[in-house]
Amino acid sequence: MAKPEAKADRAALRDAVMERRKEVSSRVSETTRYIGFGLLATFYAMISGDDAFFVDARTHWPLLLKLIALTGSIAVLLDYLHYVFAYWSTERALERTDAPNEYGTGWFSYRGENACFWGKQAAAIIGCVLLVFLVGLSLS
Repeated sequence: MAKPEAKADRAALRDAVMERRKEVSSRVSETTRYIGFGLLATFYAMISGDDAFFVDARTHWPLLLKLIALTGSIAVLLDYLHYVFAYWSTERALERTDAPNEYGTGWFSYRGENACFWGKQAAAIIGCVLLVFLVGLSLS
């Protein structure tokens, strides 16, 4: 049987880990949002600018430019939906009487929250990779 001090230490450690998780999750979401808007701003600059690089990109790689804009838009949309689903999950957890304040991992809102969290990161990463690829194409 575990000593009460050991249980308290484990509980304190779990609280610290959960606080770190919350902080990191928040930073990931914030960074993903910035990347999404940055990809959209880059797209706009490229379709409206008259710099040689922009004209070259519009002329030779219009699909790549559109994919960059699409991934930025998806990242921003999924970021918003992530918070909408999180709100619904939290509301539902607060209303539970069978297991007060607990999330149901099978809930549509809970699954949607997780899917959007990971999906927005994937969209941001793919968009950045496409942008790097576009810049690499222009260097050759």
